[in-house]
Amino acid sequence: MSITTRAVLKAQFKSGAIPTSQDFINLIDSSLVRRDDAFFGKWVAGICYYEGDVVIYNNAFYTCTPAGDKPCGCESRDSKTSDPSKGVCSVDNPKKDCNNWKLIDVDATDDDWEIVRNSDKVPIAMYAKVFGKIGMGIQNPQARVHIHIDESQADFLFSPENATVPAFVIRHTEDEKEQWLSQHVTSARANFDTNTTGFRFNVEEQQSGEGEIAGEGLTEDTNPIFLTNTGHIARVGIGTDTPEAALDVHNENKIQVMVNPVASVIPQAVFIADDKYLATALLPTTACFITNAPDGFYFRKGQDDNKDYLANANNADTHTLLSVKPSGRVGIGTETPVTTVEVTKDGGGGAFLMCLDKINPGFSIINNRPNTDKRNYLLIGADNDWGAFLTDADKGFVFKRGGEYGGDNELEINQGEDLITISPEGKTVIGGLTPEGFELNVKGRACAQGLYLDTDVRKVKGPKPLGSVLANVKNLNPVTFTFNKKANCPTSEQQIGFLPHQVEDFFPELVSTDPDGVQSLAYANMVAVLTKALQEQQELIESMGKQITSLEKRIAALEGKK
Repeated sequence: MSITTRAVLKAQFKSGAIPTSQDFINLIDSSLVRRDDAFFGKWVAGICYYEGDVVIYNNAFYTCTPAGDKPCGCESRDSKTSDPSKGVCSVDNPKKDCNNWKLIDVDATDDDWEIVRNSDKVPIAMYAKVFGKIGMGIQNPQARVHIHIDESQADFLFSPENATVPAFVIRHTEDEKEQWLSQHVTSARANFDTNTTGFRFNVEEQQSGEGEIAGEGLTEDTNPIFLTNTGHIARVGIGTDTPEAALDVHNENKIQVMVNPVASVIPQAVFIADDKYLATALLPTTACFITNAPDGFYFRKGQDDNKDYLANANNADTHTLLSVKPSGRVGIGTETPVTTVEVTKDGGGGAFLMCLDKINPGFSIINNRPNTDKRNYLLIGADNDWGAFLTDADKGFVFKRGGEYGGDNELEINQGEDLITISPEGKTVIGGLTPEGFELNVKGRACAQGLYLDTDVRKVKGPKPLGSVLANVKNLNPVTFTFNKKANCPTSEQQIGFLPHQVEDFFPELVSTDPDGVQSLAYANMVAVLTKALQEQQELIESMGKQITSLEKRIAALEGKK
């Protein structure tokens, strides 16, 4: 075999020269690219090679040159045409077996071939630059390197024809249908393109054994990552080949998470466990949470030191901050609200209950009284006729004027000055605590356009005429005075009245004494006393008038006798 350089071949076929048969032989030998040229790829020990066979060993071409007639005993490739005496059973590699192999000297000076060298400038590979393609299993390569495998109907193309960027293409043909995967790199990104239904990524649970090909035993039982663009909608499936959302995640516990489901027309995420779901959606003006879980919604705070908090979201150590039940009840600090809204706290002083379940709405404040077994409440509500305040507290209601905002005053109910108190019996005091014996006590000045005492005959018994009071009235001591600070009245205003303890000596019915010794005077009732005194005085005047008239008559009679 004689491999002629390109320049020499060109010279033999130009300038009107008529090529000889030897020129054509040199041309054919110099175009060694086909199997029928006896090219057998890499050298393999134990194969019978014949004269003219070409192999590659250690990145170099060698041709078989058997040394004389030395039959090796191997079966010929073609018993009808081959002469076993011309073959050699190759045991030593071509570089060592110089008697049966000859190095083919390829001239690269004409730039037909490119020699790739390592960092030490040692040749490690060579390819034909004239064609720039290598075909394995195919005679017409469509890429710089094109590998075709008939058994799997597969093609592997490294740097395909017409590619403008670095690219690698895997192609599979079945029933005349071609599917492909392309990987290429641009200046800004790496691209993966395909005309299949999508991309599937698998990780085997066990490492492949020695000699096994990774991924060879993939089955449908694996948990893939699958990317698809079915229906022109990009989808990613984790643990599923049929994603139903832009992101669809499945795990072995039958738990599913979907972000932006395909059927949705609004942005939403869906969490599914068995037959229960939680959907979060964003409407044009509203954010929505939807679930069919039997206990509704829980918002919880986990333990700060719990590293496995995601797996233990339902752990008893977590604290429920807010719950929303399917019935619409809301619990703050509780998972079991007993009314429309319940606000409470573990170990706290009480609870707030807002109730819309009854006919009439109500708002209740409950005091747990942690030091006793009894609880009490304040209920505020309204029906069709009344606004109502109800309590079972032992001392009734109190309205206070609190201190200045701040210092926890706005939360402390046991502070400030009593303005109005109402006892459980209905006794009311304005300006202090309710004293015994009075239904209404104003500790201060009161002004009214009219004041009536209800002494209807139907409400009194045993009415008797008031006896003589004139003598006692004469003993009363009217005084002028001013109130001091204890009276809750202006201290500069001059007052006229009586001192109750002085009146008590003569009219004890007009004086009331509290358990603390404070005395009050029924000024309105003194009208009856003064009226009676005036009547007595009038009777005296009339009696004296009669006596004067009688005396005048007697005087006149005596004077007439004279």
